This record gives sequence, C-alpha cells and structure tokens, in this order.
Amino acid sequence: MKSSVFAALLSSLLAGTAMVNITHAETAAAKTDAGNPVVTVLEAKTKAIASNLTVTGSFAAGELVLVSPQIEGLAITEILAEEGDVVKKGQVLAKLSSDAVDIKILQTKAAIIRGDANIKQAENQIEQAQINNDRAQADLNRTKKLRSSGVSTVEQFDQRQAAADLTTAQLQAANLSLDLAKADRLSLDAQMKDLLLQKSRTEIVAPVDGYISRRTAQVGGIASASRDPMFNIVANSTLKLLAEVAESDLPKVKVGQKASIVVNGLKKPIDGEVKLVSREVNETTRIGIAHIRIAEGTQVPLGSFGRATIALAASEGVVLPLTAVTFGEDGPTVQVVENNKVKVRKVITGLVSTSEIEITDGLKPGESVVARAGTFVRDGDTVTAVKMTDASQ
Repeated sequence: MKSSVFAALLSSLLAGTAMVNITHAETAAAKTDAGNPVVTVLEAKTKAIASNLTVTGSFAAGELVLVSPQIEGLAITEILAEEGDVVKKGQVLAKLSSDAVDIKILQTKAAIIRGDANIKQAENQIEQAQINNDRAQADLNRTKKLRSSGVSTVEQFDQRQAAADLTTAQLQAANLSLDLAKADRLSLDAQMKDLLLQKSRTEIVAPVDGYISRRTAQVGGIASASRDPMFNIVANSTLKLLAEVAESDLPKVKVGQKASIVVNGLKKPIDGEVKLVSREVNETTRIGIAHIRIAEGTQVPLGSFGRATIALAASEGVVLPLTAVTFGEDGPTVQVVENNKVKVRKVITGLVSTSEIEITDGLKPGESVVARAGTFVRDGDTVTAVKMTDASQ
C-alpha cells in the first residue's frame, strides 16, 4: 500500500518537473521571436581592385627559326650544338664534308693563274701589233709623198696600203683577244666566289641569337633542304603562351595588358605581357587566341601547359564582397544598416574580381553593409548588427 502511494507521488513530481521545463523552453522561444534579427555587417572600405581573366594555353616560340642546309648532297661530319644550348648569331652548329668543294677551289685557282697569263700574253700581242701598225702607217705615209712627186710607183703604194691594213686588223684582233682574256678572268673570279660561298655553307651556322629547341641532324646523314630542318632555334630565347580566350571575353583582352603565368614544375609564376590578340575565332569552338610573351631568358618546354591570369583593368575605390550586392531587375543594390535599420540602396558597380566588386556610386567609405544581402532582412527591418572582423572580410 505504501509502495503504491510512493510511486504515485514520484510520478506526479516528474510530470510537474517536465511541465516546468516545457514552460521555460516556450518562454525562451517567445523571447527569441520577439527580439531583433542578428545580421553580420561589414564596413565599406576603399582599396585597390583588379579585374582579371584566367586563360589556359600552350607555350610556343616567339619566333621559331628553322635552320636547313643551303647546299645539297653533302655528308654531315660534325655536330657542335645540342638541344637546349644557347647560341649566338654566326656560331657554327654543324659541319658538312667539304672535300669536293676544296678540289674545285684548287682547280679554279689554277685556272685563274692561266687566265692571268693569257691576259699578259694578250697585252704583249697588243704591244707588238701596235708597233707593227705604227711602222706600216709610217711607210704608207712616206709612199704617199713619193707618189705625189712621181718617185714611187702605184705598185709600191698598193703594197704599203695592204701592209697598213693588215697591221690595223692584227691590232684589233689583239685588243679583242685581251677583252676575251679579261672576260674569262672575270668568269673565273665569279666561279671562285661561288665555290667559296659553297665552302662557307659547309658550316651550318646560327642565323640568330637564341637557344636550340630541337636537333634532327646526325653525323653521317646527308644534308638536304627537302628534309626536316637540322636545327630549330627559338629566336632571342623569347617564348609566348598561345592562350585560348572565349569569344565573349576576347574584346576585353588588349595589347599591353600584364599577365601572371603558372607553369607546372616552376615554383614562381612567370611575368608576361599580351603582345597580339588574334582577329580570328574558331567557328566550331568559338575560341580566339591571345599571344602572351614571357620574359626573355625563361626557358619552358615548347608545347607545355600554362595558366595565365590577365589583368584586364585596375582601379581603387569602394570595394565590397560579391555576397554583399544583390542584382535584380532594377539593377544592383546593397543593404545599408543605419541606427539598426536596414535600408536598401541602389548602387553603380565598376570592376569585378573573382570575389569582390567595385562600387563607383551610391555608397561611401565607412558605411555599414549587410555582408550577405537579401537573405533574411528587408528594407526597413530593425536588426541587431554584428560587425564582421577584418580577418573575416
């Protein structure tokens, strides 16, 4: 009997305690509903902002120079440069066999000596013919005087005239022989110049400063311009990133804009600058190409992948996180908190980065703005503002 009474009393006590707890919970809930909403606000500050565009592409030579032989059919005897070597203009990269050219040079030298002798001989013949012609002309003149006085006969006069005509013809022939000898000598000079040019071309030289990106030449191979170039040289060691840009972004990219390029395997980004924007867009992919030249002396394997961030524009003004701006049919707005009251205000925006946006009009530095606009409160609401720390911003 006593046990039943004790159990009933304990049950009533527990039930009363539960009712008290429920009443306290309801009271606390009522107080929360009656209080002002708590919102996080941040202070509008003036700072720098940049509008960037991230693009990707492959590295290529700023100017790729193909080095091929200028003489055909000669064997490669020596390789003096390898891939990756930095070379100077005029530096010998490889040598070709010059034996056949050397023999022709010796033969031409001998022919030049004979040509000089022929010229000397023709000059001597002219001198002798001139002497004979002068003598024949003198005899003819004397005969003319004697004939006028009746001393000389017609037969003597005809003989002197024939002799003078003969020596004149001989003098003309001697002069012609000299001209022919000189012409032959000039031809030999031209032939020698050609052979010396061929000789010089047996040395394959770098036409520009730069570094060798590829070598196909092999000792024992036959040099031919119809085959692959013997060497590929990146002129002045200058590379560029052929960055793929979406058609919609292409008008934003301008020559002279700076870029920061991330390359796999390199610890630091590479500085670059837009040097050319393609005026052609691929009809299928709707992608255009921007040529971003990188700093001289930076060697990156041709064809490797790069990710570039192009600085499209930069400014300094009032800047907010993108979450603090609402974009609606009437344009962008922010929620300004003044004296714990929310006021929706229209603003004009400027540059946009990946996480921030510039406010060019409608908001002053120092004003408090709801950090996440348009989610919990409306225009005119009374709120409890909690300021976001600088670290959180």
